[in-house]
Amino acid sequence: MSDNKNTNSESKDFLNDQELRSLMIPELNMSKLAFLGLLAFLFASLEPFALFASIPFTISFLLYGKMKTFMMGIIGVALAILLVQVKVYQGSALGTFPLAVIYGYLISAGIMRKDHPAKAIFINGASIFAVMMTLILTFNFSLEEGVRGFLAPYVQKTATQYYNSLEKAAGVPGEQLRQLKDVMENPSLVVDPIMNYGTGFIFVGVLLSFWVGTFVALRMAPLWKPFHDYEYDIKTLTGFQMPFQVVWPLIFGLVLAVGHAYGFVGDWAEVLGYNTLLILGIFYFFQGFGVFSELLTYWQFFGFLRSMVIFFAVIMAYQILALVGVLDTWVNFRRFFNKKNDEGDTL
Repeated sequence: MSDNKNTNSESKDFLNDQELRSLMIPELNMSKLAFLGLLAFLFASLEPFALFASIPFTISFLLYGKMKTFMMGIIGVALAILLVQVKVYQGSALGTFPLAVIYGYLISAGIMRKDHPAKAIFINGASIFAVMMTLILTFNFSLEEGVRGFLAPYVQKTATQYYNSLEKAAGVPGEQLRQLKDVMENPSLVVDPIMNYGTGFIFVGVLLSFWVGTFVALRMAPLWKPFHDYEYDIKTLTGFQMPFQVVWPLIFGLVLAVGHAYGFVGDWAEVLGYNTLLILGIFYFFQGFGVFSELLTYWQFFGFLRSMVIFFAVIMAYQILALVGVLDTWVNFRRFFNKKNDEGDTL
């Protein structure tokens, strides 16, 4: 008799769980899929927001699957090509939109495989970076003049176009015109930094894109959690910490950069030093952001106010956040937040 009661009780609990789960599952239809595609299209066309272009694709892969999402991506690329031809859409988005599809797929695949978010970001980022550098090197050796010879006339032409358009405009600062004129006469002013530090900036851009996409995807976990059992949450990502040993290569890069500034070593040291600082600095930025996020939780900054503080801090104080990440190696700022930080914030 008692066994029957237990069985009935378990059945009721199971039904209640199923009913609760069904209430949590969002309604999926083609109009919502089209909205996600439009959102990705808009993000890809607005360069400041290109970092967010992968997020709609990540959500789409998690909710609608591979076939529908890839079809949406193909349609979006075809539409972008068409709009570029009629000069309604900017050409740079032709590269951003397909990359957003790839990034979204890789982020969603990590979630489906139940990978640790930090591990997935590093593996995906390193893979895409390796592919990009291989393509750039192949392109460089396929041209007689190399990438430098390809960039110089392009930079000169672009600077000339901007100069001619701004020269006739009213209220344009004279300093801006002088800078454009200098680039027109000597495009190496722009080409040299690209050649010297492009590797570091590409790495930072790739890792940051995966980190932002993963961060926001974890924030939106209630949308896809009913479909995917993923054990990690946003605190797993913001709790990221670099191994202590990595600080020594960072210090070495700083020594090279400072040594060149004081004339102790050659130009090669500046290039190697600053690329080292860029490549390792992005990881310490992630660590510093985690400290900052926990500080905001400790201060009970939630909702829209928290989002605004985070946005301006990332845009205007990213170097300070990276420095906080480095100092956290020795200080461990999180131990000062003795009040339990509950996950109640939104971004």
